[in-house]
Amino acid sequence: MDKDNKGKKSEKDERLSKRLCYVLRYGAVKEGLTLYEGAFVDLDQLLELPLMRHHTRQEVIEEADISLSHRGAKRFETKKENGKLLIRACFCRHFEENPYHEGSNVPKLSEACIQFVCTNLQEYDLEDFPDEHLISKMIQKMKRQSKLNNAALRQLLVPVLEHLDLSGVYITDSTLKLVWRNCSNLRVLSLKDCGYIMTDSIMEQLVKKLPHLESLNLCACKHLTDRSAWALSKHAHNLKELNLSWITTISETSIIDIMTNCSQLVFLDIYDHRISQDSRRIIADIARERKMKIVLKGLTDNGIAPENPCSLLPNFGKVW
Repeated sequence: MDKDNKGKKSEKDERLSKRLCYVLRYGAVKEGLTLYEGAFVDLDQLLELPLMRHHTRQEVIEEADISLSHRGAKRFETKKENGKLLIRACFCRHFEENPYHEGSNVPKLSEACIQFVCTNLQEYDLEDFPDEHLISKMIQKMKRQSKLNNAALRQLLVPVLEHLDLSGVYITDSTLKLVWRNCSNLRVLSLKDCGYIMTDSIMEQLVKKLPHLESLNLCACKHLTDRSAWALSKHAHNLKELNLSWITTISETSIIDIMTNCSQLVFLDIYDHRISQDSRRIIADIARERKMKIVLKGLTDNGIAPENPCSLLPNFGKVW
């Protein structure tokens, strides 16, 4: 493992880490690897991929052993089984399907049809389309192609959707209005890092208009304040999972109010928040009483803090 004089990873090691994250979280199936139980892959088969040609077996093993997320959680793990050394990502696994027939560059019929619809989206009325899985596949495909704009979302945000992942997508007020007008049955919504200055008033309307929400990811929605927290406390009656990490504008008092008033809440991610010792004790007491899991930097109580602070991040699509 090469490091410069300041202890930082070398450029080659950074590339290795990013390639392992891609393959072991998203690309294993797409790249033709065999998945073993628990989403492990054979290390030797992994090393045969063209994108791994500049990395040795030992380098991959070392990276798997020492690589940590910004929260200090292990990114990868290995195990030996039936004479093979297997490796997997510890969290955020969401594998893309292989769009081609095995051993060829011929697209599968279903993939070709989905691509055709995505390319000619304005020609289709999908409002009464009954298959949420296919709509979700189209949304994810257009997101990967950087084509998921408001025009596309006007066609794709339909009543059948109960799960919607807009993380990393640049959205506007009109996007969120489409969400609550067209997808009133949403149960899972991610707005993580959406490149959008979400106002408290829009957040309040969103929570009011989506009464069935069970999982909400607001990570890095940095302009939300206590007014949004108040809206969650008052209206999010069915909320079970909430991610408020990377938001420093919501007070610890409001966080305690959310924990107290959202009676269904079982998981709260506030990892980066600055919480006083007194409020930490209150948060821990509420969590123990309610049997909640809390992700908070420095919280080590095994009864309420998950062993891996990244393991319960909301996933979308196929989850192992």
